[in-house]
Amino acid sequence: MEQLRVCERRENGVVVLAVSGELDLVTGPQLDQHLAALAAAGDHRVVLNAADLVFCDACGITVLLRGHTRAREQQGWLRLLAAHARVRRVLAITDMTRVLPVFDTVADAVAGMSVGSSPGLASPQQAASVL
Repeated sequence: MEQLRVCERRENGVVVLAVSGELDLVTGPQLDQHLAALAAAGDHRVVLNAADLVFCDACGITVLLRGHTRAREQQGWLRLLAAHARVRRVLAITDMTRVLPVFDTVADAVAGMSVGSSPGLASPQQAASVL
């Protein structure tokens, strides 16, 4: 099992989290706590760079959806950047790309423009309904 690593920086007025390793039952609480701390501090626009996230299970997807829901409740968002092919596959199989579209660049994520994806669900209630 690979540990989860989270590096935080600010760019274009948003928090960019570079996440690497594995996001699962064991490591999920670490990211969930990080996202909750950001929300509590008033950071409701988060780009999660998942290029080096090599594994994500259902528990990891739940953490991402919970972060998305927290942000949406405050008129913000959580958007994925450059997700690893394995993570994209899990998102596609679970039909989560409609909630968590994957963007190619931070600028695209900030603008909410992903190629071939919807910009996400319109309300926190819709996101909560898929949890």
